[in-house]
Amino acid sequence: MKSDPSPGASLFRGLTRKCPNCGEGKLFASYLKPRESCAHCRESFAGLDADDGPAWLTVGAVTITVVPLLFILESSGRYSYAVEMLIVVPLTIALVLLLLPLTKGFFISALWLLSRKPNS
Repeated sequence: MKSDPSPGASLFRGLTRKCPNCGEGKLFASYLKPRESCAHCRESFAGLDADDGPAWLTVGAVTITVVPLLFILESSGRYSYAVEMLIVVPLTIALVLLLLPLTKGFFISALWLLSRKPNS
């Protein structure tokens, strides 16, 4: 008999874009499109809509990273505004594109955990 994964393991699996149940199958069919079910364990992901949660978490994380950098660049006085924007804008875009699928996987795993029925 297979035991259920711990909540921490399930959330970490979601963060790595793997099935929160088995950790083997992929959670996404493409960049942000979740699969209907796991190809490995057949766990269903139907109805687990992360909605705006991943976007809010991503915006928060990117803001916490980029705004202090912008303050540091601005207070140093070494760079023109154009150079600062050449540093900050690509960094912001890269961080958003990197973090969004990770946070969406995390949210889907959290929703999966909340939707599970406890074994009686």
